[in-house]
Amino acid sequence: MDIERLVLLAIIVPLLCLTFVSLFSQAQRESAAGFVGFLNIAYLVLLASFYLVVVLLLFIRRPASARRTGVLPTAAAYVGSFLPLSFAFLGGIEVSPGVELFAVSLMTLGMVFTVTSLVTLGRSFGVEAKVRTLVQHGPYRLTRNPLYVGEMITLIGTVCFSPSWAKLGILILIGIVQVYRAIQEERLLEEHIPEYAEYKLRTKRFVPGLF
Repeated sequence: MDIERLVLLAIIVPLLCLTFVSLFSQAQRESAAGFVGFLNIAYLVLLASFYLVVVLLLFIRRPASARRTGVLPTAAAYVGSFLPLSFAFLGGIEVSPGVELFAVSLMTLGMVFTVTSLVTLGRSFGVEAKVRTLVQHGPYRLTRNPLYVGEMITLIGTVCFSPSWAKLGILILIGIVQVYRAIQEERLLEEHIPEYAEYKLRTKRFVPGLF
């Protein structure tokens, strides 16, 4: 039994439904008029697309040939994936229209990169650290973890949209967890995929040419 699939479906399907409700609600509001409103709708469309692709990939993904065992790597996988949901329950200060535009633009661009990375990852998708296949095309030519990069860009935009110290603290925690996840996944892939060592030499972990 694929426990990971069951857990993810139990979380993702309700989130998908809530996103569709938010999308239709946002599209009907007069306050959604203007460029910021357009970007907000675009972001919700991308978010719904992300959830839909995740659901699809959970059914068609390749079986894993190896996995990282241990409580900490498994816990980090789920904390890194779902701790961002806590932002919805945290308040924040109101920002200026300029900052709001910047924040929503960052959220939308981040989601574009996230969805692109997810589609590129395709049947190798997973939340827990497991070995399927090594993807080296698309965004993965530039960085070894583009999915995490896209998600962090989106979350930075979310914090800028309605900032608070609590959100900033959680954002930093998520960043630390994602770095840990990336390290664990890379070690696992290096142990089981011979060509990963060469791939690792010509790419950066997160930022092309830097880090």
